Amino acid sequence: MLPFLYLIIDLLIVLFYIAAPWVLVARLNVEWPEWLKDGIVVVIAFVMWTGLALYLATQTILWLGLVP
Repeated sequence: MLPFLYLIIDLLIVLFYIAAPWVLVARLNVEWPEWLKDGIVVVIAFVMWTGLALYLATQTILWLGLVP
């Protein structure tokens, strides 16, 4: 049961790292420049941030000792 609990906590940490900046930017109601309104720029930024967020989440999980 403990590994399952670790998995749930790990998923919440990962979701927080991935979603938090996007939620923050959406709440700030930022006026985007014209060149950022292109969809491919947003996709590239999302993919890059997701990779960095997964790395940071992994380091946080290891630092907290949430490994079975």
